Amino acid sequence: MDEELRINGVRVEAQRGRGGETREVVLASGRIAQVRRGYGRDLMRAQRAAASGDPTAVMFALIAELAEVEGRRLVYEDVLEMELADVLTLQAEVVGENFQGPPPPASPGSSASASERAS
Repeated sequence: MDEELRINGVRVEAQRGRGGETREVVLASGRIAQVRRGYGRDLMRAQRAAASGDPTAVMFALIAELAEVEGRRLVYEDVLEMELADVLTLQAEVVGENFQGPPPPASPGSSASASERAS
């Protein structure tokens, strides 16, 4: 049975999402993965699963939350045991799909200081 998440007593998710928008990815090993769009609850679950708070551990746990390989759900330990090329492919999919936002605004060009302009 899937874990139920409650915040301040309010149910946030009934089960680990399987539906919704997914993309199919061919891994370097030749296996087929399905990666679904992530949500805040997925990141929260990944952070809880990677209790150390290590950003790499959180990323691996997030991959496990969002990806299935050949129809099989993953757990954190599965990602640790995957070939590096497969992990990197899944990481690129998870990061690219879920975290890529608009480019940051360009920083303003340097200008003379107020004291230089006053003279």
